Amino acid sequence: MWKTLTVFCAVLALASCRNSRIDDRIPFRNSRKEMNLERTSFANLSGWREDDSAAALVAFKKSCDKISSEGEFIASTQIVVASSFIAQACRDAPGNATREQAKAFFEKWFEPYLITVLNGKAEGLITGYYEAEVEGSRTKTAEYKIPIYGRPRDLVNNVKYKSRKEIETKGLESVAPVLFWAKSESEVHVLHIQGSGRVRTPDGKLTRIGYDGNNAHTFKGIGGILRDNNVDVGGNYCMVNVKKWLDTNPNAARKFMQQNDRFIFFREVQGDGPIGGLGVPLTPMRSIAVDNEFIPLGLPMFLVTTDPDKESIKKLVVAQDIGSAIKGVIRADYFFGFGAEAFQKAGRMSSPGRYYILLPRDGKHFAVKK
Repeated sequence: MWKTLTVFCAVLALASCRNSRIDDRIPFRNSRKEMNLERTSFANLSGWREDDSAAALVAFKKSCDKISSEGEFIASTQIVVASSFIAQACRDAPGNATREQAKAFFEKWFEPYLITVLNGKAEGLITGYYEAEVEGSRTKTAEYKIPIYGRPRDLVNNVKYKSRKEIETKGLESVAPVLFWAKSESEVHVLHIQGSGRVRTPDGKLTRIGYDGNNAHTFKGIGGILRDNNVDVGGNYCMVNVKKWLDTNPNAARKFMQQNDRFIFFREVQGDGPIGGLGVPLTPMRSIAVDNEFIPLGLPMFLVTTDPDKESIKKLVVAQDIGSAIKGVIRADYFFGFGAEAFQKAGRMSSPGRYYILLPRDGKHFAVKK
């Protein structure tokens, strides 16, 4: 039976406290909504025994160095975990672990808590995303003429910049590098929604690009824009149907895409996956994007939902990314990976789901705001 966590851990005994009060030192911020945690056990997690935790351990270990170098705490509005605990656990993580060794590791160091909102609701919305692919060229031609911009020199974080329509109408070549010239406006728009992707040049070479800032305007999804304008996309407004309509109606599509004022800038990146909000490569089907107002990035979580084909997803994942549309206590974007199959899954994913956050088992290295 779950025991509801109702006590704010104001007397935590962190080794690094230097005799100061922990509640005086934890960087809590005001939250938009309240969340609640209900302690449970791994034995109560349906699917825990069947899941291959070794794959999740690989993803978790990618976060280790980043968390250890981030400062004394990793924190959201309501959960704070000592970085020293994560570093200690990481040192104990086995290399090339079997699934049983990985399970033993997580069970040794962590304990699961169901996340709910204060009215007791435990279900939220789980969507999907993927690493987009765009056809592009290093050189502008009659065929390749849609710019994929790097970060402008005059961009200031969190300060409103030019809108999408202004940028696409007037250009930014005088202040921003053009990383590639793309063929398709719709492909570039989807790239902006996903926040990262690969560019395939005419010689077949793939170059990975990642997020490097935005224009600080409000994001508005293209599916919602088309729905609000009563555009018939041939089915529901999932990304698969929307993308097909955009490709079929390029001239009409432009005016609708420009109603999304948010514009994304990119940089070329190296590594074995797109870089998420934590600053580490994402792992297909083991990384999720969350609202880090509530969930500290870098922590393992157990996700329970279904994919768009009603296949069960009961997996240990790691919170390693954020997104402009990912807002709320129980709200996540599940990373499907790269390629056509990933697009088909991610583009249709919109499922109810719940998740559990894994917090230090010893109870001494985290705090929860009551």
